[in-house]
Amino acid sequence: MSKQVSIRLFACVAALGIWGVAGCGKESAAKRNEGEKEQERAVGSLTVEQVMQDKCPHGLTIECAECRYEVGVVKLDPKLVKATEGSHTGLVLITTATRRRMTTAINVTGEIRRNENAAVHVSPRIPGVIRTVNVDIGAEVKKGDILFTIESVELGQAISDYERNTTLETLSGKTFQREKGLYEQKIGAESEMIEAQMRFQEYQTARKAAEQRLHALGVSEEEIAAATHTNHNTVSGALAVRAPMDGTVIEKHAVVGELTDPSKDVMSVTDLDSVWMWAGVYERDLALLLTKRPPEGLPAEILVPAFPGTVFRGQMNHVGAVIDESTRTVPVRTVVDNRDRRLLPGMFCQGRILVSTGEEVLAVPRTAILSDEGTDFVFTHMKDDYYLRVNVTKGREFAEGVEILTGLVPGQTIVSQGAFVLKSDVLRSKMGAGCAD
Repeated sequence: MSKQVSIRLFACVAALGIWGVAGCGKESAAKRNEGEKEQERAVGSLTVEQVMQDKCPHGLTIECAECRYEVGVVKLDPKLVKATEGSHTGLVLITTATRRRMTTAINVTGEIRRNENAAVHVSPRIPGVIRTVNVDIGAEVKKGDILFTIESVELGQAISDYERNTTLETLSGKTFQREKGLYEQKIGAESEMIEAQMRFQEYQTARKAAEQRLHALGVSEEEIAAATHTNHNTVSGALAVRAPMDGTVIEKHAVVGELTDPSKDVMSVTDLDSVWMWAGVYERDLALLLTKRPPEGLPAEILVPAFPGTVFRGQMNHVGAVIDESTRTVPVRTVVDNRDRRLLPGMFCQGRILVSTGEEVLAVPRTAILSDEGTDFVFTHMKDDYYLRVNVTKGREFAEGVEILTGLVPGQTIVSQGAFVLKSDVLRSKMGAGCAD
């Protein structure tokens, strides 16, 4: 083969190769264009304007009962929409996406304990033997109710001293009045009047001291007054120990015939209208807790296994000064309202301490966000009863909801609860349905 023929053949082969490459390039470009169009029509990425103009073989896609889900559109029955958040009718709640100040939650675990600022340990103020027990554990008592009584030799002696000094005060007072009258009539001596006055004041002072001692021992005014009568059975050697406050008897160690003294706690009375939650906060959350805590404390939410789904609310108002070396946590205390008496000391609980971040972000409730193959989306209102799936990008999670970085703008109407109802319809496209088939 001559050199010129070889050159021509090589040129033809090269030309054919170029054409072949050009043909493949056109086919790839067509496939790329088709892929881009499919991407543009991907569910969740379409704008309202695109959806309103999109057409299917039956006409406008949005008006096609078989095809509208292919562009992410759902027609919602108005009967399924809730009028308010607390409504018992309807499944779907509609709200507006807005920018608002958010709070972050510090999750803790802890224990319900009694409010030590509203609790008292009851014990007699003198040694004695328990004679009667008037209440049982769990009893509701009022301030002044008799809890138990004791017999005490010391009390009997104190009562005798009071009676003796009361009698001496009365007699010396009469003597003083007589001597004073004689002196004023120029019959008696002034020195005898002064001596009688001094004796009267001495017994008066002794009577007051004896009375104060009885008060210190826990004897009431009525019982002291009864000591001046002939029948002294009301207080003679018997001390009634009374409730110092309204509350519930949560501990009882009183047994009839048992010897007791001021060093022993016989009963404990606690006002259970409020309780404490003690929990531990890890070091990583301590800076946020200390820098953001206002003087009145931080709001907290508490959950207990006994009442699943019920949120108890309180105020975290104390942070410990020492870290627990075994758990590496700082104890924090939350005061919780318990007027319904559902929280019992000793209950295990979980809590969230809510700390305001001070910044405004666009956020939606957690229940508004759904997921499909790793893509997060929400449903926004288009018009009338039509709602459109819109893909979103999540940001930080807060106590009130989730930050939205892309996909929504403030003021858009979205489905905040019950979005699963719409999701089940829009995902029909994965089942091979639709008129295009």
